[in-house]
Amino acid sequence: LNCGVLGIAWFKTWRELNLIGFICTFGIGTLWGASGYRPEHFATTERFLLVYFVFFVCISILFARRQPVNLRGFIDGPLMFGLPLVVSGLQYCLVKDFEYGMALSALGYGLLYLGIATVLWRRLVDSMHLLCEAFLALGVVFGSLAIPLAFDGHLSASIWALEGAGMVWVGIRQERLVARHFGIALQLAAAYIFVDSVWYPFPALVFLNRYFLGCFFLAMAALFSS
Repeated sequence: LNCGVLGIAWFKTWRELNLIGFICTFGIGTLWGASGYRPEHFATTERFLLVYFVFFVCISILFARRQPVNLRGFIDGPLMFGLPLVVSGLQYCLVKDFEYGMALSALGYGLLYLGIATVLWRRLVDSMHLLCEAFLALGVVFGSLAIPLAFDGHLSASIWALEGAGMVWVGIRQERLVARHFGIALQLAAAYIFVDSVWYPFPALVFLNRYFLGCFFLAMAALFSS
């Protein structure tokens, strides 16, 4: 089904179909993961997760590429920033028992996004620069999180906040009020989750603990949005 969605996206801009495919794919995957996933399923599950991730990254690019000339480069914010948000959450569930699992995953996602941004910047027309900037921002976010994740893997609220800042940025660039409000709401939700679940770990290293790093990334996201 997702191959069909990707094939249609090659020829036609159909945003609703892209979002339905995205929501259904990761909705069903999350439900199955919550009820049926076992550690021995890691190898096959990880492959499917990466394949679907690449599918929808390609669909995001095709969506911006197939727009009419006057809208060329217009990106789908929920798909562009919702995809890494969902995939990073599922990836955490898969690798949480591996040492440095999430840190290496964040580094891999960051390098992938930076690589895509570099290729697109060299090959696409000027009107596609917003798409390149979005990929560049995601690459920087994941690359920046790799080091703190190596020290502490409980930074999901920080990822939410940084993704929310990205949504605010896209909403301003494209003059979309809903995207801006969603990005701010995502940051507020991240702050609530962080305050509710994280306490200062007194035995931990100064400046290299979940509380300080979480506060730092939440503050940076809020400052960027303002």
